[in-house]
Amino acid sequence: MTTTTTSAAAPALITFHPAVDESRRRVSLPITKVTVLEDRAQIERRGRIDMATGKNRLALWDVSPVMQDVSLRVDVQGGGARVEDARVRRAVRVGHKEKPEAAAALERRIEELSREHAVYIDDAGRVQQRASVVGEMMQKAVAELPTDAAWSLGDPAAWSTTFEALSTKTRQLLAEAQATRRKLAEVVDAADFVANERGRLDRPDSHLLAIVEIDATADSDGAVEFVVEYTVPNALWRPTHEATLDDGRLSIASRAALWQNTGEDWVDVDVFFSTARSSLGHEPPKLSDDRIAVQKKDNRVVVAAREVAVQSAGLGRGAGGSAAPRPAGVSLPGVDDGGDIQNLKSAHKVTVPSDGRPMFVPVGVASAPAETTLVVMGEVEKTAFLKATSTYGGARPMLAGPVDLVRSSGFVGTTRTLFVAPGERFALGFGPDDDVRVQRTVEVKEVTDPVDQWRRKTSTVQLYLSNLGGVEKRLDIVERIPVSEIEHVKITLVADKTSGSPTLDDDGFVRWTQTLAPRARLRIVLVYVVALAPGVAGL
Repeated sequence: MTTTTTSAAAPALITFHPAVDESRRRVSLPITKVTVLEDRAQIERRGRIDMATGKNRLALWDVSPVMQDVSLRVDVQGGGARVEDARVRRAVRVGHKEKPEAAAALERRIEELSREHAVYIDDAGRVQQRASVVGEMMQKAVAELPTDAAWSLGDPAAWSTTFEALSTKTRQLLAEAQATRRKLAEVVDAADFVANERGRLDRPDSHLLAIVEIDATADSDGAVEFVVEYTVPNALWRPTHEATLDDGRLSIASRAALWQNTGEDWVDVDVFFSTARSSLGHEPPKLSDDRIAVQKKDNRVVVAAREVAVQSAGLGRGAGGSAAPRPAGVSLPGVDDGGDIQNLKSAHKVTVPSDGRPMFVPVGVASAPAETTLVVMGEVEKTAFLKATSTYGGARPMLAGPVDLVRSSGFVGTTRTLFVAPGERFALGFGPDDDVRVQRTVEVKEVTDPVDQWRRKTSTVQLYLSNLGGVEKRLDIVERIPVSEIEHVKITLVADKTSGSPTLDDDGFVRWTQTLAPRARLRIVLVYVVALAPGVAGL
């Protein structure tokens, strides 16, 4: 059963549904600490409350209405008092304050717009009627032309004058009709807006609120420190960074992008950002039948080429620390913390309104010398990119997330980074170099050896590099060749036909380091052979 009560402490004409217990003493505990997780937030309210000897019935108003009831915890710091019970009550606060003057003004405006609407409707009708009359006159005049011409009664000058007059009148009527339709649409929009405003005055103002009711017992009179903790949804955070490359140094400013729409503002609080995943649960996986069947072995060898992403944000371990182990190919939901829970603290107290808009909170800054070079990956893009390589010197890891790139000239773009541990080498790209041009061609020839019946595919990759600027460029050129995992497929780099003496790693990446003089050109050739054993199919 829903009841209604009027609060003496609340403004006039305010009711609550259901009724609230007005006999409880209202207290205030400000929010002092917020821990934001990936999909929720833990709120801590703390403060001192004057207590009387014996039982005290308290009510903490204006807490988040979406709080999780089971997460509520009320504690007393120090002795002399204890909490007997604590619960959450919710109610709808409804305001019935009337606004007769505003309503009367809106109603008068609605009447004025109604009269304007009627006038424009009449004008549109008259214009339509006159246009139809002119149209009929035009049709009759056109119909009489053949008859007058047959009887030699036609007067070209008269015809021209008549049709010009009718055409001019038609254009005028069309312009009037268009202007009338435009004014009519404006009146309709204005009337809809005023009607909505009038409807809002007829609807009572309602607001959902939550109240924490606390029953506590004090041994003596005095102030006691209370701590109230609870969890709320509608709050989350994600890491983001700003990388600034200037004068040979790379600075990383880490920030937390924070959203919250919990129904309560966080005013001047310490915010902690945690990667703990308390909501993942520990349910066992569902099992299914695994049927085993016998089948004839296929003597054919079927191979397939696939793209493998080498996930490595860093370039190795540095002297300041070691990289956390990361299995390749693992994609974790939410924030990637490298397998170790991270707790980041805001650099200063912040105020976060409950409006659902993003807010960026600084959490740390790290700076270290950087090595810059131009990288050419012709297979990916026909240009050279500026790469900055540095050792991350932050006390905490740089979490995976978007990175804003800034140079001395200003903002240059965005990129993403994976998890980078303290002391780990990592690299960031800062956009293309406008002076370097790249062209790439690939030619593949296939032959079958008549003796051993091996099929051999010879691929020739040619890169044409040009430096249009007046400064010498040092380029790190990267190409790749396939990597075989079975003995039936062999890949060989043809060194005598390949330019220079490139390095080849286990992942199949071929690298050159070349210097390109001002306004000079360079040609790089890569030749490799893919040999397939007899009976191998799929390539």
